[in-house]
Amino acid sequence: MKKSSLAEGLKAAANKPLVMPTPKKKVGTVLIAGNFEPEVRSALLLVKAEPENARKTIKDLLGEAINDLCAKYGKPQPYSGEA
Repeated sequence: MKKSSLAEGLKAAANKPLVMPTPKKKVGTVLIAGNFEPEVRSALLLVKAEPENARKTIKDLLGEAINDLCAKYGKPQPYSGEA
């Protein structure tokens, strides 16, 4: 009995190592994350909803907050709004 092409394909695939795609990230960037109560996200969205922030992303707002924190402690403000 001749094997179907599906069976042959499954057998061939079973003999190959599984390669998971790696997530793409921008060169020179790092992920900074934290788990917060849902009210924190709601507060960020309320700030974003202000007319003067219409074109800002959550990333922009968090970068601005990081710069404010750094200024408070006399450290360089790292977020430039680029990338």
